Amino acid sequence: MGPRHRLFRRHHLQSALAVAALLVVLSGCGGSRNYTPPPIILTVSISSPTITVSQGGMTYVPVTIQAPTESATFSIIGLPGGVAASYKESESNPSGLLTVMASTQAMIGSYKPTITVGSSGQTASLVFTLVVVTPNKANDRSETDRVDPALNR
Repeated sequence: MGPRHRLFRRHHLQSALAVAALLVVLSGCGGSRNYTPPPIILTVSISSPTITVSQGGMTYVPVTIQAPTESATFSIIGLPGGVAASYKESESNPSGLLTVMASTQAMIGSYKPTITVGSSGQTASLVFTLVVVTPNKANDRSETDRVDPALNR
């Protein structure tokens, strides 16, 4: 065997080892069909940390829920007397719209209710500030008429 043949053989061996090493590296870099995406962590959020509702009024609050499934349980606790809430999730995901309604007898003040959502064995909670205020008298025409009849002209 001549020196040229040994050089040719050594070059093929080095090339084969380089290809084998490349295949090993590539198979460890996601080339496997056993890839499992990371789990989706359940979260809940609202557009503002403070929600204000007038006595006798209602307000709508968008709720964003990121969940591992297309539905989630929803509950809210800590509402003051005279205040009720209802939640409607969208048709395609668990996010939706929270409606907060205050009766005319709701106690004025600041409260800290908690929203809790659940999905696939996970739960997530969110504490927010709910402020119940008196209705805006400036927009009540009958009240304005009683205060200053001259304003009615």
